[in-house]
Amino acid sequence: MRRNRTIFTAALVALALLAFALWPAYLQHATNAARAAALPTMAPVVADYKTRDKQIAFWEGMVAKHNTEDMMSPRQAAQQYLQRYRETGDINDVLRAENDAKLSLRAQPRGNTGAELELAAVFLTLHRFHDAITMTYDVVRMDPTNQANLVRQATLDMEIGQYGLAHKRLEAVSLANRDDSWRVVESRYLELTGHLAQARDLLATASANVNSGFDTPAQQRAWYFFRAGEMAFEAGDNDAAIADENESLAVFPNYSEANRFKARFECALHRWQACLDDATASANVVPYPETLGYEADAQRALGDTAGAARTDDLIRTVERIGNTQHISDRLLAIYYSEHKLHVADAYRIAKNELLARDDIFTEDTVAWAAAMDGRWDEARDHERKALRFDTENSLLQYHAGMIALHFGDRSEAKARLQRALALNPSFHPFYADDARAQLARL
Repeated sequence: MRRNRTIFTAALVALALLAFALWPAYLQHATNAARAAALPTMAPVVADYKTRDKQIAFWEGMVAKHNTEDMMSPRQAAQQYLQRYRETGDINDVLRAENDAKLSLRAQPRGNTGAELELAAVFLTLHRFHDAITMTYDVVRMDPTNQANLVRQATLDMEIGQYGLAHKRLEAVSLANRDDSWRVVESRYLELTGHLAQARDLLATASANVNSGFDTPAQQRAWYFFRAGEMAFEAGDNDAAIADENESLAVFPNYSEANRFKARFECALHRWQACLDDATASANVVPYPETLGYEADAQRALGDTAGAARTDDLIRTVERIGNTQHISDRLLAIYYSEHKLHVADAYRIAKNELLARDDIFTEDTVAWAAAMDGRWDEARDHERKALRFDTENSLLQYHAGMIALHFGDRSEAKARLQRALALNPSFHPFYADDARAQLARL
């Protein structure tokens, strides 16, 4: 009897300890559930993209009437062209939007804030960040009390690496004006500066709010799920990442960005056929070098070496004739560096990108391209800049670890490689395994 009582008491103690250990997770789950229950429900999706061509044709018809005082029609046409670009990836639509925005400004040079904002969006899309900043300053001068301009400026600040200035602008927005646009940009700031969990929570609130309204374009609604998936993957929540991208595709079918990132996750998880299928679907809409790279990696893993060679050749073709606006420069440099192809070109392309876009990811791209080209001292300098916020991104941490290892800093290398795997044990199809192998030797 005494032995049974002892066993029973021990079992109760074990259960109590287990309950105590699980209590924080339970509280977090309860908090998340309560937060989700408090958010608005999702509205039905309107397939507005199906009428995009008709809307463009209407506004272009109005523009064709050559009314020199008509600033509205070209401005509306520019807006529709930019939205179609987001849906189809046709860079020519961005150039058409630029032309129409300038037509609107010729019709009304002063006080035409809408056209200036469209033109700033064009410059942002074309990675002409400093031109976008100049245009946004013009908007601010016309309407200095509009706090939405602070959010627009903060977006551009982060693209050129001015994170402190971006933070000041975001903090200057009053609580009453911290809308979903503010939440999106603040979320990005938090993500980049090492506060990934907070960033995900903030984006989830913005996503729920935006998706509760049916009048937002389907692609823009899908974008929120796409970004949620990207951050879920950074946090190592791979199932949630893929689920988010699937949700994005349900809202806006054949969304190239969602398929591109889904392919990235599947390649990292060595789900090669799924990776190939989604990379192909994405590349059929927008043939980004990154997407074609996933396709080539999947083809090689599945034994199709001839197909992979053809895809590699296509990536080279994109560099030469399909990247006239240079918006794929960083993606090209990343692919070449990761596969140790054309490493001198990768370094040159990355350095050129840095002239326009000095954010932490461009610093990391230059660092890794420099390392693969044997420029290790330069690689170390750029990687320090890339990780000045200790960003919760496995790839940045891995690069830093390998650069430290090259210089014999075993302690730093071990810490960085461990952090990369702690964030996501499957962060990359090849580098994750390499990180484990390097750690085993340290």
